[in-house]
Amino acid sequence: MLKKMALLGLTGMLLLSACGGTKPGAGAEEPVQPQQKKEPVTLYFYNVGSNFNAEGYFEEKFGKQIKEKFPHITPVLIPTTTGTLDKLIASNQQVDVIFGSVGLSYTSVFQNNMQVDIEPLAKKFKTDMSRFEPQTLEMIRQMSDGKLYALPFDNQAAVIYYNKNLFDKFGVAYPKDGITWDELYDLSVKLTRNEGGTQYYGFTISPNHYFLRNQMSLNFVDPKTQQVSLTTDNVKKLMDNITRFYQIPGFNPDKTKMGSLVKMFFQDQVTAMWSPVAGLHVEKDLAPLNWDIVTFPTMNGLGPQPYPTFMYLNVGSKYKDDAYQVMDYLSTEEFLTEKARAATFIPALNSTSIPKVFGQDAPLYKGRNLNAIPLKNMAKPSPQSKYYSAATTQLGTNALQGILFGGKDVNTALREAEEAVKKTIEADKNK
Repeated sequence: MLKKMALLGLTGMLLLSACGGTKPGAGAEEPVQPQQKKEPVTLYFYNVGSNFNAEGYFEEKFGKQIKEKFPHITPVLIPTTTGTLDKLIASNQQVDVIFGSVGLSYTSVFQNNMQVDIEPLAKKFKTDMSRFEPQTLEMIRQMSDGKLYALPFDNQAAVIYYNKNLFDKFGVAYPKDGITWDELYDLSVKLTRNEGGTQYYGFTISPNHYFLRNQMSLNFVDPKTQQVSLTTDNVKKLMDNITRFYQIPGFNPDKTKMGSLVKMFFQDQVTAMWSPVAGLHVEKDLAPLNWDIVTFPTMNGLGPQPYPTFMYLNVGSKYKDDAYQVMDYLSTEEFLTEKARAATFIPALNSTSIPKVFGQDAPLYKGRNLNAIPLKNMAKPSPQSKYYSAATTQLGTNALQGILFGGKDVNTALREAEEAVKKTIEADKNK
């Protein structure tokens, strides 16, 4: 019996020692409180741009990591095939976190009044706002009228794709990072030619996105006064800069060509250089080409404006703390470094380490110029409003085509574009 008690005493001493027992002369330490088990929560995610709809995509890219980081949370994607946000609201569908690009935010989140100021939550959970890319953070603050309606998630790339075979065919040196618009134009002149009965083209670009990410940071529609400004000298400079590429002798632009710019580069392979301005092409598109990329052309030393996707917390969420903490985690280097290595996303972070590893685990970019992808020296964001994209569409479609093959001079085309946006604003006021 005594032997048994001695063993128990020894065991107790060992346990006490292992727990950091009280030392002579020291005060008793506070007992460690067991972590309170959190109640299970299901959070529903929605991407306005439908980018997450592919079978298993959300679970693979987001769900697994969210559940690992927050075991009490079950993340569920609502595919856009279920309906638009207004339909989800009408059906009482739970929505907690919404991904929306700057171009789609006004016609989705803001239009349905789903935004809420998350600044108090950012302070509560000590979010380090300095980790975000400054221009992108400035953009969402401006969109939030000084508040904070969302956290930046990623930015769309802006690069020039080029067909190496066409450069080789015509004996022209490949473009290099840091190329300017004037240098790009000179290259385009050399590559726009008719050879063996086939017309080749130097450079084409997505016109609407060119104006969306304009490097002069122009205020097309003032967010406060709704004054439309599409006939200024700077807008003319922007328009002249893009029209000259389509007016190179031999291009002969028409409606069919302007609607087939992507096809001309990828399928027909008659265009030497192409820029989508917002985003990267996938392996399926690039497979037929001998291709590489260089940086988007600079203007006065600046790259394009940010074109980010934001994460919004739905004002109607019943689980705001949980949803915000997930948003906070999804916008950290901890989560995004792996995504950057795989070239899945371009994080909207002010990071020195992520650009160094971007695309290293992506077979598509092996041997390619990865340095062209991380955004550098971004221009300040233009003041955003629900009519900003309407203005850029007028410029990139109606005004540009009116100049190229509609018989209009630049002044007439811009004046008509400005009047069209004013009519849209006036019509909304009268609803």
